[in-house]
Amino acid sequence: MRSRSAPWLVALALACNSEPGTQATGAAASGPTLPNLTLPEPTGEASSDSDGGTVGTGTTTGAPTTSGDPGAPTTGGSGPKFDLGEDTGPVATTGPDDALCPCAPKLDLIYVLSDDRELWTYDPLANAFALVGPLGCPTTDGTFSMGVGRDGFAWIQTTIPQGISNFVGDLFRLDVSNPQNCVDPGYSPGANGWVHFGMAFVSESANDPCDRLYGQHWNGQAGLWSEGPGAGKLGVFDPVALQMNTIGVTNYNGAELTGTGDGRLYAFGGVPSAKLIQFDKQTAQAIETLPFNNLPLTNAFAFAFWGGDFYFFTLADPNGQTGNSKVTKLDYDDSDNSGKALTTVNGNAPIRIVGAGVSTCAPIEPPG
Repeated sequence: MRSRSAPWLVALALACNSEPGTQATGAAASGPTLPNLTLPEPTGEASSDSDGGTVGTGTTTGAPTTSGDPGAPTTGGSGPKFDLGEDTGPVATTGPDDALCPCAPKLDLIYVLSDDRELWTYDPLANAFALVGPLGCPTTDGTFSMGVGRDGFAWIQTTIPQGISNFVGDLFRLDVSNPQNCVDPGYSPGANGWVHFGMAFVSESANDPCDRLYGQHWNGQAGLWSEGPGAGKLGVFDPVALQMNTIGVTNYNGAELTGTGDGRLYAFGGVPSAKLIQFDKQTAQAIETLPFNNLPLTNAFAFAFWGGDFYFFTLADPNGQTGNSKVTKLDYDDSDNSGKALTTVNGNAPIRIVGAGVSTCAPIEPPG
């Protein structure tokens, strides 16, 4: 997701104008709230790896004891772009049995969208980026969000300007192994009252790996990402009717989504402080809310779940409107014995990232 609005306004998608938007007063989400996590300012410089990717020097911080309350548009088109995380990880050795819904090849990494309409991969273990190729979707619109399924196809949302500061999203479907292979499935922008949405595929359960595409709504008003009671809604996509069907209301007007192979659904959103939220995908109720002290959404952001942890892609300069992204890891499962610390693992990615997706084939526990 990317926004040209003031950085403090960006919570989930982008703004295409230079006028500042408004920010809603955040209200506490339902569900338990964990202590705020604070991310220190990056201190290391990234170095290039042998494949042309970048590896950043990590800085880490633990979770303080204070408690807190509870999409990236890409440039490349005439409107905003935004993207949500979604699971498109590897053929898992630790995930659920995929006999019912087998995994396509090349789903072992996180896929990310650059702001110039290119599909890349991010390898969490090697901490390296690699170009897959430019998108071949039959549109000149800018990219907004992405979700990657077990079948090896990604749903890409683009953004279309509707006047000076309003936008609506269209949908396209592409092969992650060959992003030039991208088709228009016939989706009608704004279908069923869903203007824009962050996307992620999520498995049905730990015992049923078959996945479905979920969305978190954004109202399409540039810069007006907000948080408050009933500000947004969670839905699930009907691939036959080609529309999102509403599950229930949420407190977030715009947020990124990511899912797991054992059926968990998470969002990255909230203003003025960003939060990690786990949703009940049956009721849209918040199960867990984890606020961050120093990890803002920035003008471009995305995130994904991989190997038990979360990877957040935000601008390296949190106060800037341009520049490349950085990668922040949340040791969510505490497998690093860090106390669920946030770590800047790559301070200077080779691209500006506006979307991320990872399939439910990705490992749900640390590999190896």
